[in-house]
Amino acid sequence: MTIPSKKAAAILVVAVALAGVVMYRLASTPTSHSLTNVSLRLEWYPQAQFCGYIAAKELGYYRDDGINIDLRPAGPDLKPQLTVAGGSDDIGIGVSNQVISAESNGVPLKIIAQMFQDSANRYILKSQNAIKSLKDLKGKKVGLWLGGDEAEFVAMLKTQGMTLKDVQVVPQGFSVAPFLEDQYVLSEVTAYNELLEIQSTGYQGPKLQILSPADYNSAIVGDMVFTREAFIQQHPDLVKRFLDASMRGWQYCLAQPQAAIDLVLKENPSLNRSQQIEQLRVVSGLIASGGAVTHGLGYMDPQYYATATHVLLDSGQISTSVSPQSVFDATAWQALSSSVTKVPATTITDR
Repeated sequence: MTIPSKKAAAILVVAVALAGVVMYRLASTPTSHSLTNVSLRLEWYPQAQFCGYIAAKELGYYRDDGINIDLRPAGPDLKPQLTVAGGSDDIGIGVSNQVISAESNGVPLKIIAQMFQDSANRYILKSQNAIKSLKDLKGKKVGLWLGGDEAEFVAMLKTQGMTLKDVQVVPQGFSVAPFLEDQYVLSEVTAYNELLEIQSTGYQGPKLQILSPADYNSAIVGDMVFTREAFIQQHPDLVKRFLDASMRGWQYCLAQPQAAIDLVLKENPSLNRSQQIEQLRVVSGLIASGGAVTHGLGYMDPQYYATATHVLLDSGQISTSVSPQSVFDATAWQALSSSVTKVPATTITDR
């Protein structure tokens, strides 16, 4: 989930160059007697955040569309944008800033579906530390994920004429304990993970102030599906079939959350069921909202990427602006049946 640094972006460029001399391992469009192998690199380990892809695999949707899917986990030291750019993975799940950063550095990655219609990040404070304006944070300690993940907060501060120098930045890890122990007044969290963990300790309702980057026009829309530009050009029908199965998987998860979580737990038995139900509730709210309501699941709005580009420029994550239309390819998504992308009438959401 970390925005690529300039060093990482350089690695991306090299990876793509190397990929140019490697033949694609994918076969041509499958016949009725064969399946095409496709690897999908998740953004993290299997959990409700990726319910749609897990369900599509377990329910045979990918197989129905002629695909033998290989779901591969990621982690802190394994970045889908690098593995996909390098050709070791076919398709990846990531955050839109990763493709924008790649495009800014000449790496030909393209978004093919935008699943989250909002940023997944939130910035929280306990009620006793609540603020009326970001200016109230001057001189105070704030916990942020660094290495690029601070981009939204930098843009939020800029709307108030502030910079990171106006606050005391504390690099935070993945534990919520420092926030609970008041080591900093504000903490960056994801709505579907750390926020739920903190709320489970009793900080709910008025006990917690939650700031959304969207309220400051600083949101980087979250989970999207992406691949190499060359992959789209060489396998357009395969990309469409992949999206068809994936969208049907997400429809199932949105409409039948309890059964869907059964499939997630089958994929990763170490997970806690109640926690995964709550995660799916929040993820569903991020997916079945915004442009998806009127245009369909996976809708790609150029304004999302214009805002994200502005945020990345403000935070110094990129030095060259890119056209919003250059970071996505909607060809395969637009070819899907509207019945496949329609948000189910009965949808579990957090909104």
